[in-house]
Amino acid sequence: MLGIFKKSANRLTISGMTVLIGNEGKNAGFSLEREHVFRLGEREPTITVEEDGETIRIYRMQAIDTNPELTGQFLHSSIRILPNSAVMIDGIISTSNSSRPTWKDAGYEAVRFHPFYLSDKKEENEKLVGMGLFSRGLHFGGTVTPSGVRAVCVCDQCKASFTLQHFHAGFSEVQYFYSDDSRETLTVPYSATADVPRQLQKGIDLKILETMEAALPTPNFGKGQFRYYNSFLCPHCQAPFIDFEQHKDIRPGEYYGNTLINVRPTHWANI
Repeated sequence: MLGIFKKSANRLTISGMTVLIGNEGKNAGFSLEREHVFRLGEREPTITVEEDGETIRIYRMQAIDTNPELTGQFLHSSIRILPNSAVMIDGIISTSNSSRPTWKDAGYEAVRFHPFYLSDKKEENEKLVGMGLFSRGLHFGGTVTPSGVRAVCVCDQCKASFTLQHFHAGFSEVQYFYSDDSRETLTVPYSATADVPRQLQKGIDLKILETMEAALPTPNFGKGQFRYYNSFLCPHCQAPFIDFEQHKDIRPGEYYGNTLINVRPTHWANI
């Protein structure tokens, strides 16, 4: 796979916690991959991405409760610029600068940063506004994303970053419902009622769905009601990030439920 990546001067350099990408002239369209170990100097460090001197992404690495202090740890990262000008960055957190755990190890932590397109393909970023995490390159069909991987997303509107943790709702045989403000995620097992929509289910009957949703509890700390088509909102500006209300067709295929970092889903089975 590495054979598809070409080298070009100034295409990709790293300075501290900043990724510098050159995308002018002959650099545009050149693919490249680089592995780099970032030394994390703060409890919740940030990685900045610049394109030709302009800051285009700021990712804040929020810490999880079981490892709340990232200072002095390391991020073993892979930075890829693809032939279509997409940029993908991910990494594994380690206490060592020379080794990293695998997904099978206890305490495995990985970070997947929200992919994006460089300015020569900026229209591709616009096509993804409000779309799901599969379309955005944060999950991949046919490959299970380990639960230890968290996603650092960037809001389409306010550009602030926030972190999502996920669970595979299909494997768990549950359906998830976000509260109106998406601060709380409810899981309901398939066994609770025949009317609970299944993952990948087509042809959702809206009247049956409405009746089923009316039987759900009210959120404990989220606002409003739990609904199947509630969008996942940016926690900073409340703009829809995964906009299920506008893109109802993608909802059945988004079989990973999400919560904000360090928030556990609420489980309920008493219909």
